[in-house]
Amino acid sequence: MRRLSSTDAIEYWVSEVQQSDIFTLLCFDAPEAPVSMDAVVRELRERAQGVADLRLRVLTVPGDLDRPHWVSADIGPGAFAVHPVRTWQECLDRLGELTGEQVDPAECPWRIHLFGPLSGAPRGYADEDGDAVVLALQISHALADGRAIAAICLGLFAPAAHTDPPRGTGPARRARLTGWRLAAGGVARLPVLAAMSAWWGLRWFSEYRKALRRGSGNSGPVGVVPTEVNRSPGPERTLRVLVLDRRWLPIGYSATAAALTAISFALDELLGPAHERTAVVPIGLPPRPGSHNNCCNASIDLHPETEDVGERLVLIARDLTAIQKRLTTPGPMVEAALRAEAAFPPSLVHRAIRRQDRHTRPERVAGVTVVSSVNAESAELPLSGSRPELALAGGRVRFGAGFPYLVEYMGLGHGVIGVGPMVMLSVITSPEIIDVDNYVPMLRRAVDRIAAEVPSRG
Repeated sequence: MRRLSSTDAIEYWVSEVQQSDIFTLLCFDAPEAPVSMDAVVRELRERAQGVADLRLRVLTVPGDLDRPHWVSADIGPGAFAVHPVRTWQECLDRLGELTGEQVDPAECPWRIHLFGPLSGAPRGYADEDGDAVVLALQISHALADGRAIAAICLGLFAPAAHTDPPRGTGPARRARLTGWRLAAGGVARLPVLAAMSAWWGLRWFSEYRKALRRGSGNSGPVGVVPTEVNRSPGPERTLRVLVLDRRWLPIGYSATAAALTAISFALDELLGPAHERTAVVPIGLPPRPGSHNNCCNASIDLHPETEDVGERLVLIARDLTAIQKRLTTPGPMVEAALRAEAAFPPSLVHRAIRRQDRHTRPERVAGVTVVSSVNAESAELPLSGSRPELALAGGRVRFGAGFPYLVEYMGLGHGVIGVGPMVMLSVITSPEIIDVDNYVPMLRRAVDRIAAEVPSRG
């Protein structure tokens, strides 16, 4: 049993007031022999028992006198759901409906959805078309960020993944008693937390003033005027996936930079020209002990001021690299801010999240869209040739896709996953925001434009 880190606790409390579960999709070849989905569930349950993070749940502390704690938990029957769909489009439609049904981290912070066997799925890494089995891992943001989800998938589907032996859990009554003991400990800790928060807050202010004198206190865009996609997305979601050959990527650029450039031109076609346009991109941070979330959001300038594809790509890649470097090597100002946040009394943090105004339209927003990018190769996925060596029920993986959650005034999101010879570019939005089937061809045209005008790996 251990306390949630400050960032994990914030993600847990945020999930109480908005949909924030992350969905990661993996598409596998369907076995040649008829497949029993009950047998697949049994296989998955056995594998999940060997992944330590999948044997956790959240234990709240009465009165928020301390942060919630992670406790070990058995994997219950509600952790798996089978959906009898027959086509790829039906799978995406059902998955869009499921985004509105959040998991309860106090019961189980994740759920695996199984679809199929189904027809019409993109071929991806496969040599030929055929039926597929689709798995979607729904996970609370409190339990994992993008990199952690990649590691969990590795533990579930890699052939020689390291597993942790399962441990038994105590009865519910013991958990309730533990909660009150944690509350008593939290009361004793409050004076220390208040003093630490004040101390680190003053340190942050001191470092911030030094940064201002150096001219480095405020870097990067500070927000843009909301567009027509910066509206409440409502309850419905529509999802699409583009599976792209990595050879379209420009030489010397990351999948994230290339995808951001393609998205920027698609947004130009969707929204028209603009003087300023940004995207919110989660940036991975150095892992901190005990924290499941090691990332922060950054606004990346999409440079709509230039129509030249190569120039825009260079500018976006430059800004992305600079922000990644700054955030992955945090200075004393960032360190002081993180420590002050970690020391803030939990009850006050939870109250502030509950009372945050989520309905007044802001004058400026951090970005027009959110773009969540995971380099799956950084998770050390085993490859057979150029194809990831992940399997389910004897079928090998075809492709994967990630769908970030949408929030108020962020009605369009993109996911980017690059591994082996494929790059997957996914879209999540709402029918109240845009017609996704009109937008996806814009995205495809932007990809083709980059491939045509910038030297690529092909």
